[in-house]
Amino acid sequence: DLVHSKRPIKQKKKKKKTVAGIDQDELLDPLLLAEPDSCFFEFMGVSVHHKISSADSAEGDQREESQFSSSRSCVLGLPMILLHGFGASVFSWRKVTKPLANLVGSTVLAFDRPAFGLTSRVDYPPKPSSTSMAASTHLSPYSTAFSSLVTLSFMDKLKGSDKAILVG
Repeated sequence: DLVHSKRPIKQKKKKKKTVAGIDQDELLDPLLLAEPDSCFFEFMGVSVHHKISSADSAEGDQREESQFSSSRSCVLGLPMILLHGFGASVFSWRKVTKPLANLVGSTVLAFDRPAFGLTSRVDYPPKPSSTSMAASTHLSPYSTAFSSLVTLSFMDKLKGSDKAILVG
C-alpha cells in the first residue's frame, strides 16, 4: 500500500525582478509621478520623459532677465537641449530652463536619459519575444549611441531650426 503524504506541494515562486535590491514590481508608474508640465515621447520602444520651456514674450519676467542682462542682447534664437550627467535627471535643470529660454530667446528642452528620472527602463539584452525597435536593432537603450539618437530626435522635434545648442 502506498501511504499518501499530507505535505503541501511546493509551488514554484515567481522570481522577483530586483534592481539594486529594489523589487521592480513595487515601483510606481512614471505617469503617476509626472508633474503637470511633464511630457513623454516614444522613441524606439522607450518612453522618454522631457520638459520644454519657451522664452517669454517681449514683456518677459524682468526679475529673471535682469540676472543675465549685459550691455548687449544675447538672443540667439536657437533651441537648446540640456543633457544631464550620471545620476541626474530633468529635475537637475529645473531652476535654469526658463532663464536660459529667455536668454537665448528660444525653446529649451531637458530630457531624462534612459535609466534616469521618469524615462522608462527596458530589458537589455532583449528577450527573444521583444518587438521594440531597439531590440530588433540590438542597440542598447543605455548606450551613448542610443542617447545620441534620442538627442537628434529631439532636435527634429524642435521645429524651426536644423541646429541646436547642446549643454551638458
